[in-house]
Amino acid sequence: MKTLTASETQTILIRNGLDERGKPGFAFRNPSAPVFYDWHDHPCHQITYAKCGTTQIEGPDGWHLLPTAHALWIPAETRHRTMIRNLDSVSVYFDPANFPTQWTSHIQTFPVPVMIREMLFHTLHWPAGSAEQSSIARSFFHTLGLLCVEQMQVKTEQIFTLPRATHPSIIRAMDAALTDPGRASLPLALELAGMSERSFRRHFHDETQMTWQQWITQARLFHAASLLAGGLRVTDVANESGYASLSAFAKAFTQQMGVSPTNYKKLQTEPCPLTT
Repeated sequence: MKTLTASETQTILIRNGLDERGKPGFAFRNPSAPVFYDWHDHPCHQITYAKCGTTQIEGPDGWHLLPTAHALWIPAETRHRTMIRNLDSVSVYFDPANFPTQWTSHIQTFPVPVMIREMLFHTLHWPAGSAEQSSIARSFFHTLGLLCVEQMQVKTEQIFTLPRATHPSIIRAMDAALTDPGRASLPLALELAGMSERSFRRHFHDETQMTWQQWITQARLFHAASLLAGGLRVTDVANESGYASLSAFAKAFTQQMGVSPTNYKKLQTEPCPLTT
């Protein structure tokens, strides 16, 4: 995977027209080669749809996973960094001045029905700088924005966000856990945080609205998703993610991701069908 510096990331942003709002919007296909963009922001709202492949976004509130057949919303001026792997996707950028006012202020992953998927790919007709004088483009981007805002409000059982903390002691425990989620444990987290179990549990829930067990389980499944996208065998991924039982891993992964580990790996690693 190629890791870009802040300067290299900024150069790509300017090349793609992301230093301006791009009235009323524009779109481009994301590169399929694995790449890790450094921290950045832009003056446009962003919606990225993943046809296949995998993307992980780190933002102010935590880590976000973009699985196949979902889209990721990133509000304008939100600092984030992005890791993509074998991705076939489209990123659509909206001028905030022409976007519906009911948008959420945080990064969010949401499921995308077929109609919105096709509309997202249709925006490729308007690269940066080509849509401002088109009444059809203005109407299209506004309608697409309304539909996406409505879809973001749909409740779903799958949660693709791993929240971060602000308390320094909790951050130490989280950072250590994320280096090797499969081996992370509560006793080690308590040691690194320098807290009693009672105090740690209280602070952790106040910061994340999750228990430690819920959070580390989700961290392990995010880690598993990345390993599967890299082509590892399901049995090896289960072990690396801290699961002694393959069936327990498959059950937890399917409940979280909405698809079995085997099918998830197939979706991420097989060549994407061509999209026109």
